[in-house]
Amino acid sequence: MSQFASHLLQRIRAYSPLCVGIDPSTSLLKTCGLPDSAEGALSFGLRVLQSVNYQLSIIKPQSAFFERFGSAGVQALEELVRQARSREVLVLLDGKRGDIDSTAAAYAEGYFSAKTTLRVDAVTTHAYLGLGALKPFINLALENGGGIFVVVRSSNPEGTPLQTALMPDGATVALDLARQITQLNQAATKATLGPIGAVVGATCDDADVIAAAMPMSFILAPGVGAQGATMRDIRARMPIASGRVLPSVSRGILANGTSAGDIAKAIEALSEAARELL
Repeated sequence: MSQFASHLLQRIRAYSPLCVGIDPSTSLLKTCGLPDSAEGALSFGLRVLQSVNYQLSIIKPQSAFFERFGSAGVQALEELVRQARSREVLVLLDGKRGDIDSTAAAYAEGYFSAKTTLRVDAVTTHAYLGLGALKPFINLALENGGGIFVVVRSSNPEGTPLQTALMPDGATVALDLARQITQLNQAATKATLGPIGAVVGATCDDADVIAAAMPMSFILAPGVGAQGATMRDIRARMPIASGRVLPSVSRGILANGTSAGDIAKAIEALSEAARELL
C-alpha cells in the first residue's frame, strides 16, 4: 500500500471519509463576514479546521480561490496547508494540474519535493494530454509519499460529451482512463490501494461502472450538497467502492450558518452521514 493511501486510511478510520472543501470565493467570504483578501481566505480556512479541532481526515483547498490574490494568496495557502498538516490533517490541493515531461515534473516538485514551501499530500490532475504524460508527476508523488487524483468523470454537465465518447473498443473515454489508472496502481503497489485516485462525480449515472474499474483507487466524489447529490446517492451509485469513496462537500459546511459553532455542527452531521459509506 502506498504511503499516502495508508495515512488516509488511518485518518478515515479515526474520523470519517468526508473531504471538506475550502473554497473562499468572494461571495463566501462576504457571507462569512470576512474581507475578500488573502487574509480573509486564510481566516476562513482556519475557522473550518479549528471549528472541529482539526478532527478531519482530509481537506481540499481550491487553489484558484487563493491564487487570485497573487503571491499573498499563495502565502495564505501555504500557511493553511502548514497548519493542517502539522495536525496530521491530509491536504488534497484542488489545482487540476496536467502537462508533459519536464513540466509535469516541475509541477510535482512544487507540491511534493523537500524544498517546496507548498508541500501537500495529494493534488488533483487532468489527463487530457494522456495519462502517460502524467508519469513524471506520478513518479515524484510516489517517491515522496504523495498521491494524485485524476479527473475521470466530472459532475459538471459540460464534461459529459467528452467523457462518455466511445473509444474504438466501445469503452467510454472515462472507463478507458479508469482502466489505465488501475494498471498504473498495480505497477506501483501490486495488489493494494495505490497512490493514484480518481475524481468521479456523485451525480454521474455511470459512476458504478467507473468505480468498479478502479478497485485500487480512492475516489473523490464531488457533487454532494449544492450540486444535488446526497450521501445515499453515493452509496447507491458506488457500492463497490465502499470504504474508498471520499464525499466532497464545500458550500454544504455552511448549511447551519457561518460561525465556528455552526460549521462544526454541519461537519459533524456530514461526517456522521459519511461514515455510513464505510
